[in-house]
Amino acid sequence: MKKIQFTAWCFMSFFIVLSWFSNANTIKISVVDDKKKPVEFAVIYIKETLPKVSDNSVVIDQVDKEFIPYVTVVQRGSAINFPNNDEIRHQVYSFSKSKQFELPLYSGNPSSPVIFDKNGVVAMACNIHDWMKAYIYVVDTNKFTISDKAGQAVLTNLAKGEYEVVVWHPKARESKQLNAQHINISDDQEIVFTVAQKTQFKAWRSPKSTKRRAY
Repeated sequence: MKKIQFTAWCFMSFFIVLSWFSNANTIKISVVDDKKKPVEFAVIYIKETLPKVSDNSVVIDQVDKEFIPYVTVVQRGSAINFPNNDEIRHQVYSFSKSKQFELPLYSGNPSSPVIFDKNGVVAMACNIHDWMKAYIYVVDTNKFTISDKAGQAVLTNLAKGEYEVVVWHPKARESKQLNAQHINISDDQEIVFTVAQKTQFKAWRSPKSTKRRAY
């Protein structure tokens, strides 16, 4: 009798897992500009509100006097660490409405991470090196991704249903810098976003050499 019950439980578990996978769909996203060239660093996410889930520590590094990565997306409530792996000191700050913070001139690892508890864009920079800029985008969902150099990205494990898929990019020309599509997922899908980009001024970068005019 126990063997029959165990076999029945195995079959039931198998069909539950199979059902879950059959309802888990994927969206493949392509992001291009108005000249059909791929757009890197576009944030793509499902517009919804979900409870904060535990995740690995998020890191925005400082290497060779640049922030790595240039764009980061996190769920609201996430903590971000800002290690400085350069041999010089940096002073990281943001005056954005979503999060204002400052890490005074330092090297190595700050004593504690910064918590991002409001949705929206956080533009950050270094007070010492004007060209060092990066962006953090805070959302309510854990269903997000960022486009690669080929302008490609994937959202996975989506149940069937209606979704609003949103794209944001720091150089987007639209006034609100948002682009959205409403889709009804019944199977794996592919969608394309066109993000017209504006020209941004980039501050002069000091030489990499430490022997002359470098800081």
